[in-house]
Amino acid sequence: MPRIIQFTEAIREATDQMMEVDKNIFVMGLGVTDKGGADGTTNELNLKYPGRILDVPLSEGAFTGMAVGAAINGLRPIVHHGRVEFSLFAADQIFTQAAKWNYMFGGNNNVPLVLRVNVGRQWGNGPQHTQSLYALFGSVPGLKVVIPSTPRMAKGLLVSALRDKNPVVILESRWIFKVKQDVPDGIYAEPLGKSRVAKDGKYVTVVAYGDGFIAAHEALSLIGAEASVELIDLVSLNPIDHETILNSVKKTGRLICVDTEPNAFDIGSEIISKIAQERSLKLKDAPVSISCPNTPCPTSTALTEFYYPTKVDVANAVLRLMNKPTIAHQFTFEELHLAPNLTLP
Repeated sequence: MPRIIQFTEAIREATDQMMEVDKNIFVMGLGVTDKGGADGTTNELNLKYPGRILDVPLSEGAFTGMAVGAAINGLRPIVHHGRVEFSLFAADQIFTQAAKWNYMFGGNNNVPLVLRVNVGRQWGNGPQHTQSLYALFGSVPGLKVVIPSTPRMAKGLLVSALRDKNPVVILESRWIFKVKQDVPDGIYAEPLGKSRVAKDGKYVTVVAYGDGFIAAHEALSLIGAEASVELIDLVSLNPIDHETILNSVKKTGRLICVDTEPNAFDIGSEIISKIAQERSLKLKDAPVSISCPNTPCPTSTALTEFYYPTKVDVANAVLRLMNKPTIAHQFTFEELHLAPNLTLP
């Protein structure tokens, strides 16, 4: 029988199961001991693991630095930052210390640290609390950076991160916290650094991740069976699995990248750049980039409805490549502004 659970429940389950088998794992973050703490991902774990679920003062640099030190000394901390903007107060600890420590000591001093960072859109949060900063984290040598797009991936990636010897950043898109999927109940791992071909196709390659992957997945039902789309869930931002993307584009000859961050220095630009450098590759059409405008995210719902790429934007990009009529779709307020509550296959 399928076991359908939410994205946040999958993260909580992975945390619970790994803490049970590895006594060195502990959690630090603001409000993680609260009922429903960390958006439900640590709910009541403090009752099961007393002394290992640690609420902290509002000092991101201090408690992230403590976690880095604990990891250097053999423990396995999970640090939760409820907003990516708050994690920037610990930028030195993440980018300069944790990411570089093992390199500076010749590969002989591991830092098994997991950083869970909430990113991206949420209703009414405006310019200061809706950033993703994917490219910022993805550009840091020494960090493995992943972004789960489904509940199944969320659980498996967290398990892999907690088994890794060095820092792993998991960027969690708040927009997809209510998305559901059939998730195995035992411990399993999804590989870090590897993309996933979510759907095979021959006409066009669509690369997406996080909430952008959900938009791309929903676009498939609008396009119809005649458009043979190969949908790739990027999964890893550092390293990017260029091999999987290249193999797909060699087959299709067409590429669409979907980002839900501003279009300056976005992940899609990096992917398109690498594809453009492949001299042996003959594209049938120019690559297409779908992303947010290069402005801060507005707070007003009258403006945000024009900000983020939608399933219709992705569908129409595919249809244009096919020289087919585009779709006119009137979105409801709920579709545009409320987080999706759907079940993935």
